[in-house]
Amino acid sequence: MSYQEVDIDRLRIINGECLIEIHSLVENEVDFNGTKLQIVTKVKGSNDFAHENDVIDLVKRMKKFHYKDKEAAREYTQMVASLNKEYDKDKEDHEGKQAVRHGKLVKVSEKNADFGGWDYSCEFDAQVGDEVWFDATFTRDQIDMSEKVFQNNGKTYMLIPQKSIHAARRNGEMISVNGYILGRLLPNDRKAGDLYLIESDTARVEVVVPNPRTPKYIADIWNNTKVKKGDVVCMRKIFAIKLDATLAETSDLVRFQPRVIVAVEND
Repeated sequence: MSYQEVDIDRLRIINGECLIEIHSLVENEVDFNGTKLQIVTKVKGSNDFAHENDVIDLVKRMKKFHYKDKEAAREYTQMVASLNKEYDKDKEDHEGKQAVRHGKLVKVSEKNADFGGWDYSCEFDAQVGDEVWFDATFTRDQIDMSEKVFQNNGKTYMLIPQKSIHAARRNGEMISVNGYILGRLLPNDRKAGDLYLIESDTARVEVVVPNPRTPKYIADIWNNTKVKKGDVVCMRKIFAIKLDATLAETSDLVRFQPRVIVAVEND
């Protein structure tokens, strides 16, 4: 797909956005058993349900990627079938689910409003050249509109709000951005005596990268909880959001703001 050509060197950003270099709007490849597999991101619009014949057709198309064994084909069939069930379940399109959420930070806005229409503000620690992770909402918006996607010398770039960036990697080290905490999901089972009680709405997360910055909020109802690396914190599951939930996952970490923490477990 081609986009508007822009001279990146002459582009000035003054509205609180960042320019990100991305390889594509959609993650359409994944390493699988040593083979590159193409992820199916579109489903026939005329079908309300995924049928077995559709899955078989998809696998046949995969032959051009040179499957090396029948086991890989079988497992891929199961993966596609699972995707189709998920699509039928909640009516989300596969393309949206595979929206890219990471890229290379190329330019940062020269000017920023304190809140800029968001409900929080925070110092911005990402630097040009960092690999960054951001909210997939903005990529999904551009899959159809493409009004903020550009090309230059064969590379693809996208404008996203600076506050939508949650994490960065610099020299191999993960960094908190915009006051977000990065962590790893843990089992959420609880033991009371000899009984195990499972709270399905609670996420337990081990802090991997604490936030060096403290966000400020428009509403004074929010309080920030201070954490350190290794702390185990609890929150509602909806707030522990994966940095990259695509099948081509680039990180297994989740991100959340310090205001959503409801408890810190004691050692």
